[in-house]
Amino acid sequence: MTDNTIGRQLDEAFNWLVLILTIIGGTLSQFAEINPLGGPETPEQTTIALIRLLIFPVLILVFTWLWGYLSRKRENQIILKSLSWILASIILMADVVLLTIGTFHPNIGGGPNATILELAIGFSILLSPLYFSLLFCLFVIRPRMREAYQESKFLHNFPMQILVYIAAVFLYFLSTGLLEGLLGITPI
Repeated sequence: MTDNTIGRQLDEAFNWLVLILTIIGGTLSQFAEINPLGGPETPEQTTIALIRLLIFPVLILVFTWLWGYLSRKRENQIILKSLSWILASIILMADVVLLTIGTFHPNIGGGPNATILELAIGFSILLSPLYFSLLFCLFVIRPRMREAYQESKFLHNFPMQILVYIAAVFLYFLSTGLLEGLLGITPI
């Protein structure tokens, strides 16, 4: 396979992933009862919180991907596409976690009757999008991108890739409002 073919395959796979994430996010945002994290008092506030949790990250993802796809500099394309893949894998796993916790075991998210074991399991499940995305991008996407873009300095610079991973996590937290929650800032 030529480098160009692998790059097109990665682009097409990403396009399908964005479509799937959009469908999942749109569907899940209709069900306020799956929100295991508690929070807003009224159903309208819960719906808005779910939309922010499920839809905003996908909008940021699409913007980042398009920016990378349309960038003229090859190295910028590779960095932005890597960032997009990491962000997409975080969003995918976060959607799966939200659906799983909200559907099967509401106490894992820290409900009023949660035990220590449930809280520990919940904490590890809530962190699973972070370690899933790291493993997925490190062992699946990165090798394919290195095949497609062999001349890339970025894909051979592991510390720079770690910084892009941290930027993707920060971007996800920012887009969902989790960063505001961690810092204790109330949204306007």
